[in-house]
Amino acid sequence: MNTLIILFVGAIIVLFAGLFSQRKNLLPITTIVLLGSLASSILNLNTPTSPIFASMLRFDNYAIVCSNIAIVATILIVLLSGWAFRHQTHSLGDHYALMLFVLCGALCMVSFNNLTMLFLGIEILSIPLYVLAGSRKNDLHSNEAALKYFIMGAFATGFLLMGITLIYGASGSFDIATIKNFTVQNPQNSVLLNVGVLLLVVAMCFKIGAVPFHFWSPDVYQGAPTLVTTFMATVVKIAAFGAFYRLFSLAFVAIMPVWSGAIAVVSMVTMLVANLIAVQQTSIKRMLAYSSVSHAGYLLMTLLSVNQTGASTAVLVYLYAYSVATICVFAVYIAVSQSSDFVGVEAFVGLGTKKPLLAACATIAMLSLAGIPPTAGFFGKYLIFSQTLNNYTWLVVAAIISSAISIYYYLRIVTAMYFSDEPASDYRIEVPSVYKVVMVFCVLLMIAIGFLPDTLANILK
Repeated sequence: MNTLIILFVGAIIVLFAGLFSQRKNLLPITTIVLLGSLASSILNLNTPTSPIFASMLRFDNYAIVCSNIAIVATILIVLLSGWAFRHQTHSLGDHYALMLFVLCGALCMVSFNNLTMLFLGIEILSIPLYVLAGSRKNDLHSNEAALKYFIMGAFATGFLLMGITLIYGASGSFDIATIKNFTVQNPQNSVLLNVGVLLLVVAMCFKIGAVPFHFWSPDVYQGAPTLVTTFMATVVKIAAFGAFYRLFSLAFVAIMPVWSGAIAVVSMVTMLVANLIAVQQTSIKRMLAYSSVSHAGYLLMTLLSVNQTGASTAVLVYLYAYSVATICVFAVYIAVSQSSDFVGVEAFVGLGTKKPLLAACATIAMLSLAGIPPTAGFFGKYLIFSQTLNNYTWLVVAAIISSAISIYYYLRIVTAMYFSDEPASDYRIEVPSVYKVVMVFCVLLMIAIGFLPDTLANILK
């Protein structure tokens, strides 16, 4: 709870600092707030917990670790923002404050103990994001991104509220424990409950961008400022799937046959469709958008093993691996795009010769996203596949085929960096030192798990 208070108070401070034109202090203040919230969250690990605020929130180990991953991702993104937001003037404080408010919503989402708090967390997270997506007011693409995100978010909220209404009508409660008890006692006899659960599946699939509810993702990711896209692809994804897994693992395990088939089909279609479309993309941001969609498919597989030991560990490891690699790739892309008018793979041509550090970091990140050992991405996929293999062998086969497809478009960038003769850009812009630090740190995190997988898994339990 202290973590949430620190973030909220910090967001207010940053907002007022921006109003009083304290531009040079905004980044340090935001970083200090995030580090303080991370320290507070870590101190609460492995401590006895009970629901608070009339059982609305519960900060158990799963919620705390999920929050830690989101906070660390936000810290890395904020460190990149000093250069990415260098042209921002009066609105810089608004950007940082909105990011902190989004993080407050993320913490509510991963620690909810009541469906009302789930809804509030989603809204606290979503509303600042609409503003961030459209923060380039003179850019039509940014305006389009904000409008599409708002409209699709409204549709998802409608499905969510209708699902919550039906579940309340069946169980008579918004409390997760009460709903779980009702599902145990009425595993097959409540049509109202079953329809409500399926509506929640649709709503949460909208939020994580799973096929066929993904159509907003590419346009929003491409139109939003690149750093905001990075934030959406990592922190928002962590919060959305963290809430998705928490909801179904705590409340609906007893009625898995009702929703597991739908989840399995959506997972398979998401992985295959997203990767097949990503292969055809020429824009890096759109390619990474479809990459994010495909990773939502892999994450959905973990819902099919919520009744097995270690399923939550697989979720957290995969979210960790995916977030770190995505931040690293976007950091390289932000640096490269500043010195080139190209937005596609051609922007990376010759990077291995001109900027070897950036090329090496991008290569390792791409290998991790593709699931190549010994990176973090491989270990994350291994945990998910091993959890799912016994009951859904056909889905694991589809996931392996999908991973093989993804290797093509990830390695296409690596090939451009190292095996193309003439660079498409002269890379005259010097990359700030903080970018190099963030990228190297991300690389170390991605590689460390390959050599210490058991250590990380034990930490995330």
